[in-house]
Amino acid sequence: MADEDIITTADPVTARDLAYQAFAQHGFTITPTSDFSATVERGSKSATVLAGAFSGKKNQHVRYEVSVMAGPESGAVVRMVSTTTGAAAGLIGVARARKLYREWHQQLFAALPH
Repeated sequence: MADEDIITTADPVTARDLAYQAFAQHGFTITPTSDFSATVERGSKSATVLAGAFSGKKNQHVRYEVSVMAGPESGAVVRMVSTTTGAAAGLIGVARARKLYREWHQQLFAALPH
């Protein structure tokens, strides 16, 4: 999946907080890995493995690494990288994981000021 940074006018602390809030509002578990990065995760690993494509969009396990850096001039840069392929749910799961990545990337973009 292509990584595409999101440039925001928010300072890094505000950008981080808005990004984490955007995921938390949709049931993601947020596990900070440093002051400005975290793993955000949603869905059931076991349901994805056991039910495969039948686990459904809401239950398919997805995990993203979200990191925030100071912008080149001002503001911040937010990076979202998928760390799951969806392969546990077969070919349908892989396609769904790509679609979910695009959807969540758009959600994150919408949650940040530009």
